[in-house]
Amino acid sequence: MRGTGRSLVIAISLAVVILASEASTSYGQMPAPNFTLKDLNGFRFSLSDFRGRIVLLDFFATWCRPCKEEVPHLKSLTKTYPNSTLVLISISVDAPFVDDSVVRAFVKEYGITWTVARDTDSVGYKYEVFEIPTLILVDQEGDIRSRHVGLTDSETLQSRIEVIIPEFQTPAMITAFLLAAVAVLIRRKR
Repeated sequence: MRGTGRSLVIAISLAVVILASEASTSYGQMPAPNFTLKDLNGFRFSLSDFRGRIVLLDFFATWCRPCKEEVPHLKSLTKTYPNSTLVLISISVDAPFVDDSVVRAFVKEYGITWTVARDTDSVGYKYEVFEIPTLILVDQEGDIRSRHVGLTDSETLQSRIEVIIPEFQTPAMITAFLLAAVAVLIRRKR
């Protein structure tokens, strides 16, 4: 086999190995339980709707002081990451007898612009939320990547998000690079 042919076989083999390992790699720790809720505007959504994006679940209550102090940190994240990268969902665990108007007033008072829903699907139970605020970061594959209980600053959350983003971009870039290299080798052979 000539040098170019051998190089082509090596490049293709390498691409197959990387693609196979990419398909079998689990980036997360454990699957995030799926749920379906209605936001305060009545729009029905599920966690699985956001597959391919990072999701930050914020469990809060309107009477919770640290939850109120968390809002500026969450706002900072919405300014740093576009909705195509990070989806923020605040889930109110207020008691069922608390009227939706109380949650709406909280959203208006604190200028919350992301999705807010009441916990009508026992999501807090599914995620073992016993203290608030609790923030849970779910990666693009739907796996829980981190859990933060109590007031968490935006820098800490951003550092966790920044770790996740490259893990999902790098394999695609490597694959594109390898395919380009194979194309160059094929052209040289001709």
